[in-house]
Amino acid sequence: MKWINEHFRRYRQRKPWDFCWRIAIEGTIVAIVVASVLDFLGVAKREIDISVPVLLVAGIVIAPVLETLIFQAFPIWLARLCKARLSVQIICSVIPFLAVHAIEGFATALAAGLVTGSYLAFTYAHWREQRRWTAFWTTSVSHAIHNAIAITLALALGEI
Repeated sequence: MKWINEHFRRYRQRKPWDFCWRIAIEGTIVAIVVASVLDFLGVAKREIDISVPVLLVAGIVIAPVLETLIFQAFPIWLARLCKARLSVQIICSVIPFLAVHAIEGFATALAAGLVTGSYLAFTYAHWREQRRWTAFWTTSVSHAIHNAIAITLALALGEI
């Protein structure tokens, strides 16, 4: 656990854009590894039944903004109101993010809900200590980067 704390402590020293794209890439790689292991183990994954243009707009533009407001900004605001530590703020954000992604199945709950949700919660909670706007845009943009990579890979692999 100490190495994880040290790893994320180094992130906290980065400037917003450098933090944003790096955390998006790292979180995406970790989520892909988790999803790949679950796929290898035969854990069912959800079929995406949506047109590509709608998926692109919803996944890269709409979802990152709305989910940042609902699943990061609001729960972290409540946790901060209660004077919660950073780790508790992150947990308060991850739980509803995981719950809404669990509807799509176990694999999505773990890869998207837990892994990606943790990275997004950390991003928002960290930058919220500085400024609300920085927390919002770094979280939304890193989420959009993550979704763009995931959608591109799904298209390339013929899963969509």
